[in-house]
Amino acid sequence: MSSHDARGSVGHYQSSIRGAIPSVSRPTGGWRAVGLLVAVMALIIVTLDMATPDDFRARALLGLVPVLVAVFASVGVTAVTTGLLICVYIGLQAVEPLPTSGDWAVFGPLMIGTGGLLGVLIARRREEQRARVQAITDIAEATQRAVMRSLPERMEDLRIADFYQPAARAARVGGDWYDFQPSPYGVRAVLGDVSGKGLPAVSASAWLLGAFREAAFHEERIEEVARRLEVAMERYSAWNRLTHDEGLTDAFSTGLLLNFPPTSAEYVDVVNFGHEPPLVVTADGEVRTPDLPAGLPLGMGMLGGAAPRVARLPFGVGDTLILFTDGVTECRDAGGTFYPVRERLPRLVTERTAHEPPEALLRRLAADLHEHRYGPPSDDAAITVIRRTAERAPYLDEADAELYQPRPKSGAAAEPEAQYATDIRFLECASRSSSSTKASA
Repeated sequence: MSSHDARGSVGHYQSSIRGAIPSVSRPTGGWRAVGLLVAVMALIIVTLDMATPDDFRARALLGLVPVLVAVFASVGVTAVTTGLLICVYIGLQAVEPLPTSGDWAVFGPLMIGTGGLLGVLIARRREEQRARVQAITDIAEATQRAVMRSLPERMEDLRIADFYQPAARAARVGGDWYDFQPSPYGVRAVLGDVSGKGLPAVSASAWLLGAFREAAFHEERIEEVARRLEVAMERYSAWNRLTHDEGLTDAFSTGLLLNFPPTSAEYVDVVNFGHEPPLVVTADGEVRTPDLPAGLPLGMGMLGGAAPRVARLPFGVGDTLILFTDGVTECRDAGGTFYPVRERLPRLVTERTAHEPPEALLRRLAADLHEHRYGPPSDDAAITVIRRTAERAPYLDEADAELYQPRPKSGAAAEPEAQYATDIRFLECASRSSSSTKASA
């Protein structure tokens, strides 16, 4: 698992299992490894020096040791090593002096000192480069954390676990995007997959996440949140065309938008933007695939057609929703076979394990995905597991609780029952890849 390791339940608004660990600059190998290296090399050179004939002595090779140490250690360690080696050379001269003129007694320490000076310069240059890289890495991590912020483990009556594995090495974000946003109108969640890869896809996902966080909090109707996401995707492409930027000029994104109303713990409202439908694990361990009505991907609304419908999906206490991107369904094994998540998940879930924390289910699913995959990941992969619980997580501050206090809907904004696809059928675990949607788009 990319490395996002599962953690136990902690405070309400502490980090979820995404598990990003800040980078820490440490000396390569550590003090013990450097000390062992110096001791072994010095011992070899001294032994070789004592074993060779009088007309050839190897003690001058001690001048190479600081250069090698500088590759692994700091400036201070390299300087201290140089001083110790000069002492070793003087000791050898005292025990068994060279049978030559006294010039060699001075030339040996001079060679070691020259090697030490060169080593110090190498170590200083390496530390400057490492500090520069560390600064760039810290800025990149801060930027990526702002885009894909840490999620709480619990939010209202939901328990959340998430897994994200970008295709780009050492990255924390990519073209897959997801987030949760509490609001006075219920908890809103989103998961999507932007077309394209690399920095343009990251830019598009950041644009969509910003729009979601604002619209999900302020807009009462989930249809309006969906409309705002569509407008954000269109604005992103238009801006890139206007500025001739290297971003995606015809970007689109599949996605799922969810709304968990505060007035009921029996259902969730879902808007499907041409994305892979989620999996539902019932409280008794049965795995189902809802047949959700799918609309056009975000960014393609200008092609015409009706806006995606809002489907009301049964989702009670003890039920679990599993959302994922096509980086999961299109993960290939050595034979080129896609990962059949809808067929494999029932093997990972039993009536007993259905009541385990969602982190445990996510851990097994991510491990199974990793076992199936052959080679490095070719696409970003994101999984979000959502469990509905009987208890509501309290806010730690009264001001926070007031901020998200449910507000009664106005009469004009009350949704008519006819707008929902209330008769949700469950498919027989037939996997439908969103890649076909992207290809046709």
